[in-house]
Amino acid sequence: MVLLVAICKDYRAVEGILLGFVELGITGATVLEGRGMGQIIGEIPIFAGLRGLFPGSVSDSHVIISVMENGRAQKALSLVDRVAGPLTRAGTGIAFTVPIGTLDGLTPELG
Repeated sequence: MVLLVAICKDYRAVEGILLGFVELGITGATVLEGRGMGQIIGEIPIFAGLRGLFPGSVSDSHVIISVMENGRAQKALSLVDRVAGPLTRAGTGIAFTVPIGTLDGLTPELG
C-alpha cells in the first residue's frame, strides 16, 4: 500500500481527479486546503519581492491524500497529471507516493 499525495493549484481539477479515482476503483480520499510557502513568505513585507520566485503562489493549494494499492498508484498519478497538469509546468502542482509500513482502519475493498 502507498499514500498518494497530490497538491493541485487549480481547485477545478480536484473534482475531476476524485471522479477519476472512482473510475480507477479508488473509493477513499481526503481533500485539504492549504497555503504554500510562496504565499506565506509573500505576505511578509520584507520578503514580498520574493513572491515571483514561487510559481503559483497567488492561489491556495488543494491537497488530495489517498491510501491505495501499489498497482493503482501509477494510474492515479497519471490521472492527476492529465487532469491537473501537466505537472511539469511550474506552479501547477506536484504528486507523489510514499510507502506505508503499517495500516489500520482500512477495509480491503476501499484501497
